[in-house]
Amino acid sequence: MKAKGTKILRNEDADVGIGTLIIFIAMVLVAAVAAAVLIQTSGILQQKAQQTGKEATAEVSSNLKIISVVGNVKGAYIDTLNVLAEVSAGGNPIDTTMMKYKFINASNSSFESITYSEERVVTANQVLEPGELGNFTFNLGAGQYMNPRDTATIQFIPETGTMITKDLIAPSTFGGQSQIQLFP
Repeated sequence: MKAKGTKILRNEDADVGIGTLIIFIAMVLVAAVAAAVLIQTSGILQQKAQQTGKEATAEVSSNLKIISVVGNVKGAYIDTLNVLAEVSAGGNPIDTTMMKYKFINASNSSFESITYSEERVVTANQVLEPGELGNFTFNLGAGQYMNPRDTATIQFIPETGTMITKDLIAPSTFGGQSQIQLFP
């Protein structure tokens, strides 16, 4: 017994022609060009993202941490600052020869040359590495001396990373001491 109304139409004629073939090839070429453009663009964006990530990591991880600042008293003023510093946790080594050092007080603002030595040494060189304790010595000149109650600012400007600023205030009296703790 045959079901009523179930008639299957078979169309076995194909639409074959050169026009259809040209359209098919054109669609394949357009898809290939679009894919190539997307792949190239994503490659460029990936490179830029990696470069930005590396720069951001360098900025954040090369931070210097100031441990203490001690002033050497000569008569009635401080003539030398000894700054002990180390690389922050997870930080990268810092080349101290590429850093800039600035001393600012009420009458003077100038970049200084400092004397660098290492108190706790991993490798003896001018690079402050994690685990080392660096001693940066500022020899203050005329117009820079710190008298009692004077304020000053020291700045460490590394090649990469953030600038470190430390404000200093001299005590109201030196009390006959040869060294004064200015920070912490």
